[in-house]
Amino acid sequence: MHKRNAIKLATFFVLAGGVAALYFTPLRSYLTKAHINDLITWLRGLWYGPLVLIAIYAAGCVFALPASIFVIAAGVIWGWKLGGLYAIIGGFLGAIAAYYVGGFLGEGLLDKFGSVGRGVRKQVESSGFMSMLIVRLIPGPPFAVWNYAAGVAKMRFRDYALATLIGIIPSHLVFTYCADSLVNGTMTQGDALKRLAIVCALLLALILIPLYIKKRMGVKSIE
Repeated sequence: MHKRNAIKLATFFVLAGGVAALYFTPLRSYLTKAHINDLITWLRGLWYGPLVLIAIYAAGCVFALPASIFVIAAGVIWGWKLGGLYAIIGGFLGAIAAYYVGGFLGEGLLDKFGSVGRGVRKQVESSGFMSMLIVRLIPGPPFAVWNYAAGVAKMRFRDYALATLIGIIPSHLVFTYCADSLVNGTMTQGDALKRLAIVCALLLALILIPLYIKKRMGVKSIE
C-alpha cells in the first residue's frame, strides 16, 4: 500500500506540475493563436502528422489542455472529414486515459464522504450514461473535468466510453468543419458562430425532448 500511495503521489505531482506549468508560467504563451498557427504549419510538414496530432491531443486531455486547439488544427490541416476523424480518435483516447488516471488517483475518495459519497456513486450507476452523453454533446463544459470526475466516481467504463464516443462525434465534426470552412473556404466568423449556436440548440433539443416525454409518460403511468 505504501508503494501504491507513493506512485499516486508522484502521479499527482506530475499532473499538477504539468498543469501549473502550462497555465501559470511563460509556457502559457504557447496556447496563443500565433503558436497554434505554428503547430499547424509544423504538422503540415509531417507525413505522420495525424499520429502526432492524435498523440498530443490525447496527452493534452490528461493535462487539461483546451481540446479546441487540437480540433481546430485538425480541421484546418486535413479538412473536416479526415481532420474530424483524427480529432475524434485523439479526444477519445485522451478521455479514456484521463478516466483511468482519475480512477487511480481518486481510489476510495468517495468512500470518505460516507452516505453522500454512496449517493453520488448510486446516481452515477443509474444515470451515468445519459449524464455523460449530455455533457459531451453540448460544447462548453470543461472536457478534462468530466474525464477525471467519471474516473473518481467509478462510472462503468462501458457507459463512459460509449457516451464519450457518441457525444464527441457531433461537436468535433462541427468544429473541424467550421475551422476548415473559415480558413480554407468562404465561411465568415459570424456564419461559424451562428452555425455553432444552431447545432448546440438542436443537440440540446434532441436530449431534452426524449427526457421530457419519458418523464411525462412515467407520471401518467403512475396516475
